[in-house]
Amino acid sequence: MPELPEVETVRRSLERLYLNRKIQSVEVLLPRMILSPLNEFTSLLSGAKFTSFERKGKYLIINFDNSYSLISHLRMEGKYLINHPGEKITGHPRVIFHLEDGDNLVYDDSRSFGIMKLCKTCEVYNEKELTKLGPEPFSIDDPNYLYEQFHNKSVEIKASLLNQEIMTGLGNIYCDEVLFKSKINPYRKSSSITKEECERILTHSKETLAHAIELGGSTVSSYHPEKGVDGKFQNELLCYGKKGFSCPRCSTKLLFDKLQGRGTTYCPNCQNVAISVGVTGKIASGKSTFLNYVKSLGYKVFSSDEEVKRLYSLTSTKKRLIEIFGEAVLNDNLTISKEYIKNVITENKAKKKELEDYFHPLVKKAIKSFIYENKEEKIVFIEVPLMFETRFHLLFDYIVGISCSYTTQLTHLKNRGSKNISLDIMVNQSTQFDKNVNKCSFLVNNDGNKDDLIKQTNDIISSLI
Repeated sequence: MPELPEVETVRRSLERLYLNRKIQSVEVLLPRMILSPLNEFTSLLSGAKFTSFERKGKYLIINFDNSYSLISHLRMEGKYLINHPGEKITGHPRVIFHLEDGDNLVYDDSRSFGIMKLCKTCEVYNEKELTKLGPEPFSIDDPNYLYEQFHNKSVEIKASLLNQEIMTGLGNIYCDEVLFKSKINPYRKSSSITKEECERILTHSKETLAHAIELGGSTVSSYHPEKGVDGKFQNELLCYGKKGFSCPRCSTKLLFDKLQGRGTTYCPNCQNVAISVGVTGKIASGKSTFLNYVKSLGYKVFSSDEEVKRLYSLTSTKKRLIEIFGEAVLNDNLTISKEYIKNVITENKAKKKELEDYFHPLVKKAIKSFIYENKEEKIVFIEVPLMFETRFHLLFDYIVGISCSYTTQLTHLKNRGSKNISLDIMVNQSTQFDKNVNKCSFLVNNDGNKDDLIKQTNDIISSLI
């Protein structure tokens, strides 16, 4: 499918060849391609003069001197061809613009997926085909825009880049190229992409598209910007269409697979990514036992509880908690009283939200950094007690839920010396674990002994690798 550089090249060709030329009549050979009333389409364009050629994303916008504009999408194999007097029209003509000087502008489309729509020029950017499009990379200055679009999406990053409502202009070819240059695996969860990676994606999107436009796009399959003319960017491609070739960076063989039905080429070394496994469950269900065991096997682990403990030790955290809870949050030795906080947030939902609004983004950032820093590992495990309330489950490839009975919870809490067991359990019920258990990829029952837990854990690891 022609992408932004190819459509921009077509736009420039049309502008160079047809600007200020006049249409005598229009012949529609495939009416279903026209999204406007057919009689209006032919009558309004007959006698109209081309005044300018624009583009938004992959859409061509052709403006005429009668205050009407034509929105055109080439889809899979659409192309505009010039036909001189006396030349036979061959191929798959769908719409023919007979020009006043005897030439023909032929819209050719072997797959017949292209569309045309006529509308008033003053309303063209209000048409649904264009209003649904996100900004082009060239018009995005702040990579935080991409981060905001990605950070709550569980789909693969390539799928998000192909979504024209997020950012318009990247198709299959250029997604593969941009992700390769950014050293990001196309199968990474969109929500796991860091702000720094968003900056790389935006930078390489602009550079790649600009260079492709400069070279006239990529002539692959049936795309040609005009008769007898080929784009040259296909000679610059680093990974797209190069299954089995050596990676130009590290010499590893490039892999090819399908991602949501689209052919996807990437380097398993340069664009490596660990399988990320989130671990969750109710309080005292055995999450730490599970995490400690996989750590003993040599896997890298991350504990959200430990990260929160680290954050509590920071001066910046103490200042923020005093702002939220007042001086009463301090113990006599000027440390933070977690017991005081627990008692307050049990009764005060507003304070609970303030606390979460401070800690959750910091923990999320730390998790993303951990996954990225350990991207060369086979599997990494991340423990998140409030997995579903925080929507952190979107960060991971798989979720392991640790389940146990209320009786087992009580036993574990007594064994760890909890001072207020009933309060601990009551606070933890907000996790809504039971309501979201269907989102878990694996469920471990921890009502048995440790050997049983180890066996279930080994079975999960075996299925992942």
